[in-house]
Amino acid sequence: MEHNRPTRAAGPPLWAALAFPAALAALLLAAVALSACARPPAGFAPPPGRGQVPGVPFHAQEDHQCGPASLAMVLNHLGDPATPQEISRAVYRADLRGSLSLDLVLYARGRGHSARFSKGAAEDIAKAVNAGIPPLVMVDEGLGGIRVPHFMVVTGYDAEGVIANSGRRQGVRLSWGAFLSVWEGAARWMLLVTPGQGAAKEGM
Repeated sequence: MEHNRPTRAAGPPLWAALAFPAALAALLLAAVALSACARPPAGFAPPPGRGQVPGVPFHAQEDHQCGPASLAMVLNHLGDPATPQEISRAVYRADLRGSLSLDLVLYARGRGHSARFSKGAAEDIAKAVNAGIPPLVMVDEGLGGIRVPHFMVVTGYDAEGVIANSGRRQGVRLSWGAFLSVWEGAARWMLLVTPGQGAAKEGM
């Protein structure tokens, strides 16, 4: 879900992306990327090798529209011509100033695709990228105990971190430490959309 107010760290699990203005989201992401304190968890080993999903279209996020923009990138990569505006008209909720993450899943399924959401891990990111599937992930870019959930699309990875399309920036590089930190804050939510009919069960 996207909504218009940050929430405190205490509370139910995050299944929502905050409808923050795109410019502010970009600044928050830059702060995360530049953080010297963002280190991987103890014992973390990055997935071996490197990978890149070629040909992922980029849609710059309009304010409050990170979900529709991210889903449009994923669907367009499959050859589905859905636009961020079309997706927004179907999933945007004026009362929330945003869209529910589940509505993104249902929208993809409604267009005949298989859409699977799960709690992922770094290995799942690498597996998806290596299979040519750009993962749509939810992260929490908040600072100081304030949650700022956000959707973005991972397009590649290597030993240093991930490459993502996020907000109004294409090909953003995040170290594994920075990425895992913000991804963990959103319960490591990830969505994989592939060609196929019918609804898929939650899970990889």
